[in-house]
Amino acid sequence: MIKFFRKIRQRLLSENKFSKYMIYAVGEIILVVIGILIALQINNWNENSNQDKLELEALKNLREDFNFNLSELIRIDSVNTKNIKSCVQILNHTGKRYTEEFILEKHLNAATASPDYSAKNGFLNDLINSGNLGLIKNSVLRNLLSSWLTELSELTLREEASQKTDFELIDFIIKNGSYLDVDEIVGFNKNLNVKLPKSGFEIDNNQMLKIPEFENRIENQIIFFNIATEKYLVCMNLNKEILQLLESEIKTKK
Repeated sequence: MIKFFRKIRQRLLSENKFSKYMIYAVGEIILVVIGILIALQINNWNENSNQDKLELEALKNLREDFNFNLSELIRIDSVNTKNIKSCVQILNHTGKRYTEEFILEKHLNAATASPDYSAKNGFLNDLINSGNLGLIKNSVLRNLLSSWLTELSELTLREEASQKTDFELIDFIIKNGSYLDVDEIVGFNKNLNVKLPKSGFEIDNNQMLKIPEFENRIENQIIFFNIATEKYLVCMNLNKEILQLLESEIKTKK
């Protein structure tokens, strides 16, 4: 092709057809420019196609992680709700409401077991740390993904505060009650490789129901469990919103 244009150019020059040569030269330049533009367009198309494939893969990976995160949030929130119910049951039997029939040991483990939520954020963290969060073209979705990590940080702080009160209540029970009796009644011993003996002390855990400090500590547990519950709800709503956008984006990319 290049030889063909060169021959035409030489023939026009040899025939002294300068004006036609100029027209031809301009035309040749235009053809070259058009060729370059077409090549750039093809290159851009290929690059955009690759970006779309990477984005779709990222969206699917995020969907998998956030489906797990939502199911785990629901499970953790359910545990937290049961803990609150156990604490309320205990408060219904403190002080003048004390009854010997109430089995306190059935509720003590729940009263001292703040949940610890662990989200699956490996892929999201990789996107952020590698600077590839921009693969997600939907700006609303990008902002929600960023806010997700912020909400989790706040949730972690609330859980840590709740766990601190767990240890304080556990310490109180250690000083005033018997964990051997608790473990025997709830069946914790069955999960151990060694069989624990019964307590060597004549301790009635129900006597703690008559101590005002115990009542106050149980009430304190409810407060901290409830604070965590509020953040679980926020995180669940945000998780659902992210999943809806992920599903929508995936459908448009297929």
